[in-house]
Amino acid sequence: MSVADRLPARVSLRDVSLRDGLQDEAPISTEAKAAIFEALVAAGVRDLELTSFVRPDRVPAMADAEAVCAATADLAAEAGTTRWGLVLNARGAERALAAGLTHLQYVVSVSDTHSRHNAGAGTDETLDEFARFAGEAIDAGAIVEMTLATAMGCPFEHHVDPDRVVDLARRAVDAGAASIGLADTIGVAVPTEVAVLVGLVRSSVEVPIGVHLHDTRGLAIANAIAALEHGAVRLDASVGGLGGCPFAPNASGNVPIEDLAHALDAMGVTTGVSLPGLVDAANLACMSVGRTVDSHIGLAGARFS
Repeated sequence: MSVADRLPARVSLRDVSLRDGLQDEAPISTEAKAAIFEALVAAGVRDLELTSFVRPDRVPAMADAEAVCAATADLAAEAGTTRWGLVLNARGAERALAAGLTHLQYVVSVSDTHSRHNAGAGTDETLDEFARFAGEAIDAGAIVEMTLATAMGCPFEHHVDPDRVVDLARRAVDAGAASIGLADTIGVAVPTEVAVLVGLVRSSVEVPIGVHLHDTRGLAIANAIAALEHGAVRLDASVGGLGGCPFAPNASGNVPIEDLAHALDAMGVTTGVSLPGLVDAANLACMSVGRTVDSHIGLAGARFS
């Protein structure tokens, strides 16, 4: 069986530009974020991270979370676009629900050291916090997802035991997580490792699996293909490759969604997004933060175009 035969016919691309893409940048206006949202929707994006409900003194770029929710609500409803709000604790979940979001993404770092840097508490503490609020959020009508950060490597502890990832995924699902995201937070994964990890988690929990890949060392697209071959159904990416983790040294940007969409479309995998539209959104987002688009497709265009 060829690689093409092992790929799904369709994959969900979740754009993370407005949250992960902007969180480590100087703050931009709510109006600029709304314009980027509009460009993403015009490009066919129907699943995206909108913002995070975290302390503004730690992540100033996300200080306008409630305002961004309000500014994008009408277009999201009209287009049928799912907006995710990232939360790290019960207080964040309360804010997200009050702002009108019904899709909450909770993050737990597999690495205890990274968890203390990122969330101010250890892995077990943050997972216990999730278990405490998840039921209430679900009862309030929310869909709750768990993202396991540093699932493929940690800047402090380095290699991560896949069995630990599997155990945390099971505990998250038992607590109410409707899906699991596996994050290569610092871009250290290689395809063979991604294949093993996704396969192990996929065989251990009966919920959809997504992957969040950083292209720090140029392997994100290869890792994405390996993940799809072994059961992942969702891929995270940002326009222009914007993004990174402010609490992980050398965690450079996400895989550019335009590069990922181009590769998948060329291999016959339906993504539902417009490549020219994504490039337009990339130009707008990068201009908003004072950068130029340096993704492969942003620079070279589609093959044979």
